[in-house]
Amino acid sequence: MFSNQRQGLIDLKLPQCCSIFAIMLGTSFTAQAQSLENWEQCAFKVGEVIEILEIGNIGYEQEVKKQCGLRPTPRIEISQLEAKLPFDVIQAEPWKQKFQQLTGKGYDDVKLSLTVSSAMQRDGDWLVGKGHDSQGGDSSKAVIAVNSKTGKVLAIYADVTGVLEMYGFDVNSKGIPEKLWQWLSEETGAG
Repeated sequence: MFSNQRQGLIDLKLPQCCSIFAIMLGTSFTAQAQSLENWEQCAFKVGEVIEILEIGNIGYEQEVKKQCGLRPTPRIEISQLEAKLPFDVIQAEPWKQKFQQLTGKGYDDVKLSLTVSSAMQRDGDWLVGKGHDSQGGDSSKAVIAVNSKTGKVLAIYADVTGVLEMYGFDVNSKGIPEKLWQWLSEETGAG
């Protein structure tokens, strides 16, 4: 039976299964995760005590953020970029600082527009990744590129109305990865 007399609360007589659930609900996951592994364990624990079918994926993600904090992004070296998610790349050192410097006030928009993304793909010396925000459908979109030899970064952001912001290059620039031009053409009708 579950008893919390030490805190001066009423002694609850619950079956063992409910006691475990009550203890889990009372367990605080609010400490910020120190590592990606700790964060993943915390997110798993949150998933064990909530009904994802009732609150949905967005509710689950909000609860994980509340209980576990933001997902830590480990440092990503230039040699590790291939197959990484652009959402992770744009937040990881040393790339975060480079993209913040490149995009300025647009950094958060670009980052959020990579929330749903596939892995970075090689395009010659460049690694390119694209995505969109979590709203789906008519959402903001972005693509980023990192030169694997020089470390140069580029980005394009398209808001929900289709307004484009190109960072680090323009339509007359040379040496830009083909996948960026394709993205401009396919996703926005420009290019």
